[in-house]
Amino acid sequence: MALTLANHCAGCKAAARRLIDAIEGIVPDGEWRLQIDDLGLTLATRLNGQPVRWQYSFSDPALRRRAAQRNQGLLKACNTRRRDIHGVLDLTAGWGRDSFLLAASGHQVTLVEQQPLIAACVDFLLQIARADDPDSPCHRMRLLTGDGSAVLQSGETADCLYLDPMFPPHKSGARPGKELQLLQQLTANRDIEGLFRHALAADTRRVVVKRPLHAPPLAGEPPDMDYREKTVRFDVYLKR
Repeated sequence: MALTLANHCAGCKAAARRLIDAIEGIVPDGEWRLQIDDLGLTLATRLNGQPVRWQYSFSDPALRRRAAQRNQGLLKACNTRRRDIHGVLDLTAGWGRDSFLLAASGHQVTLVEQQPLIAACVDFLLQIARADDPDSPCHRMRLLTGDGSAVLQSGETADCLYLDPMFPPHKSGARPGKELQLLQQLTANRDIEGLFRHALAADTRRVVVKRPLHAPPLAGEPPDMDYREKTVRFDVYLKR
């Protein structure tokens, strides 16, 4: 079990040093290689005996195109008519893709990620994207490292609380994309139902949970409404 690092940053040296310091001593399960440069990062490992290599950046044109196309289900579910500092609190941020889409639509988004390697990588990506582009949606994204329930109990909240739990394995046996495979490998099991209960009890206007299209509602709690896309839906719980 080891994490090796290749630092190819020529311009973003301060961000690279912060990432290197943050991941020192982290020992994830398996053999991992993290390469960082001024454009983003590349993460490589072996999953199910096969090599997996994945590149990611908040400056990636493909991610920008997806943001421009607007993920309508996500945006409608999280739209509280307020996009100021009280916007969206993403309690299971992962690599921050959904948070980026929300920020690209104008929301102020706070990301919460408990896995330290993922959080450190996202922090690095936010820093270099902000440095690269004064108009990047990343300027509307703020990262907190820690457990979502603890963050809520500390008093942190927003108009909309967003949860994107790990989906159960698909019946067909089909594997998710590289980013989700790596996320699943790195992320320990979370008490997602406990986090959900804390979110429902929080001072907020709505809680949104991302679910597989035909899955039952989380914890058997029926939503007030939902927004459906081809393979997923967004269950919305309105606070009375």
